[in-house]
Amino acid sequence: MTSNSDESQRKAIRITSLSKQANDLSTLCDIPIALIIFSPGEISPTIWPNEDAAKVIVTRYLSNTETEKFKKLVKLETYLSSKLEEKENNIRKPEKRNKEKKIEITFNRLYEGKVNIFDLDDTEISELLNLSALAQDKLEERKKQLEQPSHTSQPPSLLSHFE
Repeated sequence: MTSNSDESQRKAIRITSLSKQANDLSTLCDIPIALIIFSPGEISPTIWPNEDAAKVIVTRYLSNTETEKFKKLVKLETYLSSKLEEKENNIRKPEKRNKEKKIEITFNRLYEGKVNIFDLDDTEISELLNLSALAQDKLEERKKQLEQPSHTSQPPSLLSHFE
């Protein structure tokens, strides 16, 4: 009798855990979710969140055409491919940041006179030229912003004298 009690307790814990996960998924994805759990030897299923809500969700799903049902279907292969690509991109980002940081360090060492320009290889010089061009573009953009007349930056009392 204790094994039956232990089994029902484990089942209750699993259902509670599954219900919590379904609730979290429903909240995160903003989608309606219903659980209908059939257990061996039991006549009525366990239904989450409740029977009325589950009926509404299942009825709505069944009323969709086959095309609508499969429109949002994501194949496991497609999902995993997109996740793999995302992970690869995240791996490349730090590499790019490290490369940019290395260029900045080289520039600073060159500026401070710790490195001679003749000690740099072609790749480092090319990267420094690119860094210089980017900095020049940012300076030109900032210069244009500062040259534009901006009446909002002056206090209203000063503007009233010029109108």
